Amino acid sequence: MNRLILVGNGFDLAHGLKTSYKDFIDDFWKTQYELYLKDSQNNGEYKNLFFRIIKNSVHDHQINKDCEFGKFYKLLLSKRCIFQFFNTFLEKISNKINIQNWVDIENEYYNELKKTKNIDKLNSDFEEIKNLLENNLLKIEKKNNLNEKISNNIFLDFYIRDISSNAVNIFSKPIIKKCKSLIDFEHSATFNSFSPYLKYFIRNISKLNQIDANNFIFEHFDNLGDSKNTIEKFQPEKTLLLNFNYTNTTLDYINEFNRINGNKIDYNISEIHIHGELKNPENPIIFGFGDDVDKKYQEFEDLNDNRYLENFKSIAYLQTDNYKKLLEFIDSEEYQVFIFGHSCGISDRTMLNTIFEHDNCKSIKPFYHKREDGTDNYTELVQNISRNFNDKKKFRDRVVNKTYCEPLT
Repeated sequence: MNRLILVGNGFDLAHGLKTSYKDFIDDFWKTQYELYLKDSQNNGEYKNLFFRIIKNSVHDHQINKDCEFGKFYKLLLSKRCIFQFFNTFLEKISNKINIQNWVDIENEYYNELKKTKNIDKLNSDFEEIKNLLENNLLKIEKKNNLNEKISNNIFLDFYIRDISSNAVNIFSKPIIKKCKSLIDFEHSATFNSFSPYLKYFIRNISKLNQIDANNFIFEHFDNLGDSKNTIEKFQPEKTLLLNFNYTNTTLDYINEFNRINGNKIDYNISEIHIHGELKNPENPIIFGFGDDVDKKYQEFEDLNDNRYLENFKSIAYLQTDNYKKLLEFIDSEEYQVFIFGHSCGISDRTMLNTIFEHDNCKSIKPFYHKREDGTDNYTELVQNISRNFNDKKKFRDRVVNKTYCEPLT
């Protein structure tokens, strides 16, 4: 059995990288604020690629230079400065208070796409936002710090309790077979060296039929701790980090794993930058919308106008063989999904539905974010996951309940 780890923006944030949407928009307005103070002295006007500001009896000293730069736009509005936006998409996202994450930007683009009368302007504005994003990420300082808890979670053993009910046989059959072979040596020195709980487990399994043994395994096997390795190896054969970020924070974990294990590894770990990488023309960044099962998408295709499909991820994926490699991985063997900092929003619905509802998917385990006030986003994350399922029975069976989940850090 393999493991597929979905790596989202929350993973970078957990490592101290300022890659959130708020970080981006704050940095943008900070830059505009600094340029505004320099360039608006002469004629009371400031102009750039995105907007023009006309001052209206406002003096620079009225603006608090220690303000949160992301509020600079609203601050100037309160000072009765006149804004004329050239990039109307930037104007929309600057005015919307419910935009918190990158997925919200992608959703906003799709919402505008459904009602726009000027597709060329929308795509041009969105392209400018994408360029801003890439330039902003290139400025972010790389932090070389491994998080021990995240590292342990990447290489975590499988737990029976996390596996969907219809897939328990994947583990139970070899466990039963091994226990029956061990009971033949019940009076040997090796058997006597086992812990009391392991002896109890082996003896009981050897007496039970398949159905009762499955129930017994589900209830007791995870409690064996390290002793369970005596019976069966419960580590993934292969681990794939499906990285939705443009940064390479995950590379530190791969390098550290290879450094420690060398040629002694029994399984391998690999990575796919499914949304591209910074400064890599062979794997350009993908930023757009990824729900081609939406009813409106069919209408866009029927328009026979390629401009409406320009920023759909499903088409952009064909620029590389990354998506094909993902399909090869999930087709090859049963797998468990770990979620590390990915919101599972609908802007990636097509891909996530393919992963989550695949017959080889046997478990989906969210590692949630615990906030400073003690609350967490487990429920919100699971709600997002549910939107990527058409078969709700599979959703309920495969998603690990909160009792068995934990924070990412």
